[in-house]
Amino acid sequence: MSPRTARLKLPGRHKPYFRAVIEGVQIGYRRSTLPGKAGSWISRRYLGEGQYETGRLGVADDLLHADQPADGERVLTFDQAQAALREWARGRVQAERNEAAAEASPSIGAAIESYIRTRKARSERAGRDAELRLRHHVIGAPLADVALAVLTKRHLTTWREGLRRGGRGVKDDAPPLAPASLARLLNDLRAALTAAARKGRMPGDVHTTIREGLRAPEAPDRAREKQILTDDEVRSIVEAAQTNDADFGALVLVLAATGARLNQAARITVADFQHQARRIMVPTSRKGRGGKQATHTAVPIPDDVLAALRVVTAGRPGREPLLLRWHHQQVEGDKATGRLPAWERTERRPWVNAAAMTRPWRAALAAAGLPDNLVPYSLRHSSIVRGLRAGLPVRLVAAVHDTSTAMIERHYGAHIVDAAEDLLRRALVPLHAPPPAAAPASLAHHRARKAKGAETTG
Repeated sequence: MSPRTARLKLPGRHKPYFRAVIEGVQIGYRRSTLPGKAGSWISRRYLGEGQYETGRLGVADDLLHADQPADGERVLTFDQAQAALREWARGRVQAERNEAAAEASPSIGAAIESYIRTRKARSERAGRDAELRLRHHVIGAPLADVALAVLTKRHLTTWREGLRRGGRGVKDDAPPLAPASLARLLNDLRAALTAAARKGRMPGDVHTTIREGLRAPEAPDRAREKQILTDDEVRSIVEAAQTNDADFGALVLVLAATGARLNQAARITVADFQHQARRIMVPTSRKGRGGKQATHTAVPIPDDVLAALRVVTAGRPGREPLLLRWHHQQVEGDKATGRLPAWERTERRPWVNAAAMTRPWRAALAAAGLPDNLVPYSLRHSSIVRGLRAGLPVRLVAAVHDTSTAMIERHYGAHIVDAAEDLLRRALVPLHAPPPAAAPASLAHHRARKAKGAETTG
């Protein structure tokens, strides 16, 4: 079968001539029954119980015509056919292993569901946030059906290329996810898949695929300069919010006065408002890993905020959340009485998530005459920058805003430079002596009269 001349002496037939190459794997040669037509190379692998798997490797180099030379791809010599056979056999064995692993491996969707349950048990709020992101962008997508054991970087790249604001089903021309949103989504998915891979004791290449394929973009949380507000703009938002809705106005007042995150402000209790000490004890955030030694951060507040919060807390128990809002429930209409469906107040609840701020925030911006692209987090940005511009030490600004000096330096570096320069200018002294100041006219006249009197006396 190896020499071309020997192959051409074989009688043409449909059934290939086979020769073993490696154990359980054979190479076959099918001699064409048509004159002037080249034969073909066939692969065959024994599966057990009399079953075989076959495949076609390529055309044999039977013809010596210049238009059909052996090229190692379509037309193969015997040696090239053997190399192709070994590659085919390795691929088939690996495919079987992948199929077996996939049957025992959870899908991406199953790994996410397990992660959401674990995350909610650890922190209900954080678990809900992760669930919202993962269901919005992963569950229901083709990626969710892929078995974790056979996950490839190509699966993840294809999924990432299709991410758009609004989740699955939006148009292709929809804007991509913001870097910070993408980073949070990738962090959640990476944590879910890593946990499942560790639980299933999967090989290192699976962990590498997860780590490399879900790498977050660089500098996703860079603070936006346009979201820094002036003191007058902050005041106008606070006044507009208080005018439109007293409950929302109290929330905006606390966010602006403390620079706290919404989840921190929502956990402030009436007892945390220490009016005699003129401060609010703001609960520390749940960001980061491990426990924090301090549970609250003391944040001083100005007198006008103090007076407003004393009205808000009057007669209320200390364990109650400081900031509450009305929860509404839709009531069905009644045709008999002609009553239309309506929303009615049921009870007062704490502020849970940023979505509840959307409508009143937009109304406050419109009433204040400010751009509608401003976000509530701009109040925190502005509070941090206000402290830096006042010359406060970076460590103090970081501490009162429950963050690190590294984060302040990374995201607000330009403002640190400006504040430092202002402080340095206060320490500057002239390097040339100032000219002598001219004596006032009255003093010069007095000195002249005194000198003239001295001359007379002499």
